[in-house]
Amino acid sequence: MEEKWILQVHGVRGSAPAAEREFLTYGGNTSCISLDYGRGVLAFDAGTGLSGLGRRMCDKNIKRADILLSHLHMDHLSGLFGFLPFYDPEAEIHIYGRAGIGFPEYLHLLVGRPFWPVGLKEVPARIRFHEIEPGQSFALAEKNPAGKDPAEKNLAGRNPAEEKEPENRIQIDTLPGNHPGGSLLYRVRTAEKSVVYALDCEMSEEMVDALADFSTGSDLLIWDAAFTPRDLEKHKGWGHSTWEQGIALRRRAGAKAALMTHFSQGYTDGFLQQQEQLAREADSAACFAREGMVIRI
Repeated sequence: MEEKWILQVHGVRGSAPAAEREFLTYGGNTSCISLDYGRGVLAFDAGTGLSGLGRRMCDKNIKRADILLSHLHMDHLSGLFGFLPFYDPEAEIHIYGRAGIGFPEYLHLLVGRPFWPVGLKEVPARIRFHEIEPGQSFALAEKNPAGKDPAEKNLAGRNPAEEKEPENRIQIDTLPGNHPGGSLLYRVRTAEKSVVYALDCEMSEEMVDALADFSTGSDLLIWDAAFTPRDLEKHKGWGHSTWEQGIALRRRAGAKAALMTHFSQGYTDGFLQQQEQLAREADSAACFAREGMVIRI
C-alpha cells in the first residue's frame, strides 16, 4: 500500500531569525522542514524551526527522528539547542551530515559548554551520527531484530543497489551543492514518490545541469529563494539563488511542484507576498513556504 507523506514547514528564513511583527505571516524561524513518511519522521536541517518540531514530537510521543543537515552554518543548526527529544531517554536521534569535515565534533563543540549548559554527550537520548560522502546514496538507518543497523554497511561505502531492500524503504540520494564551505542537497525517495531539498546552492551552468538530472520527475522541489535577481547580483559567491531559477529548474526537471523558502532575513511579509504573486503568475506549480504549512504528497 502506498504511504502518504506529510511535509510540514517549521522555518523559512536564511541567515538569522526574524521575530518582528512584519515577519509573522511567512514566519521568522530559520530553515527546518519535516517529512512524515508514514513509518517515521525526518527533518531537513536544524534551524530554529527544529524547536517547534521537537515540541510536536514530544506531544505526539514520537521517539525517533532523522535529521539531514545540508551544512554547518548557524542558521541551519541553531534549533539543536532547544530540541526537546534530546532530553527524552527513550528517544533515538540520527544526524546525517557531510563526511570529511568532522561535523560530529563541531556539533559537540557547539552544543556544550561554554556555549550551552548541556552537551550532546550528556543528554539522555541516543544520538547517532552518520557521515555522508557527497554524491552517496544510502538508506535511512533502521534497526533489525538482531539490533544491528543495516544502514551502516551502506554508509561505509557499499552500494545500496547491491542490497535487496523493501520497495517502501526510504532511500536518500545526495548531490554536492555550490555553497561556501560546501553543502549537501538531498533527494528522499521510494519507488512511488520523491522530494528534493536544494537549499544553499548558487547556480552555474554545471550546477543547473546536475540539479536538473538530480530532480528529474520529483513530486516536490524545495528551493532556495533567498534573493531577488537584483539582490543576488549584490551577493554573488554567497551560495544562494532566486525563485525564478527555481521555476526554471522545476520545469526542466519535470518536478510536479516547487516550494520556495530560505528567504532573506530582511524580506517582510508584504514584500514576500508581492514576490509570491509574481511567482504564481509565472508558474502555478510554485508557492512560497509559510511556517505551519502542510503539504500532502
